[in-house]
Amino acid sequence: MSCNLQPVSRSAAALLSALHQACFPEDPWNVASTDEVMGIPGFFGYMAWQEETPVGFVLALYLGDECEILSLGVVPEKRRAGIGGMLLDSVCAAGLRGAASVTLEVAEDNAAACALYAKHGFTVVGRRRHYYNRERNVIDALILRRVVVTAELAT
Repeated sequence: MSCNLQPVSRSAAALLSALHQACFPEDPWNVASTDEVMGIPGFFGYMAWQEETPVGFVLALYLGDECEILSLGVVPEKRRAGIGGMLLDSVCAAGLRGAASVTLEVAEDNAAACALYAKHGFTVVGRRRHYYNRERNVIDALILRRVVVTAELAT
């Protein structure tokens, strides 16, 4: 089944919050938090849809020379189908707007996400100790970065 990406609209905070809950039940963003993030200058994002069903999202900030991915998720039953890679590539295309790199944070124990990011050219550039709180322990976050080749550099 094919998937298409649509830009996130400000009216989608409740839907994005529900998707975040489905993707990250241990630490979901509520509607107010999602709406607040969407109001930050430079915010952009995409939702992945299969027919009429939202199956994933990516939320990011365009910060001029850098983009930061704030959250990327795919509902569990649709993982490992290339949707995460499509969402990731949609933000990495921000280099066409002048960003030189894309950064993000990922829990060091999230092997699937770490593999996805490595496959798409992200490398570890730092660590945030005890960043994610889990039921029984805390997990470090890895800070990842990918240099984006802009159209100007490619010529």
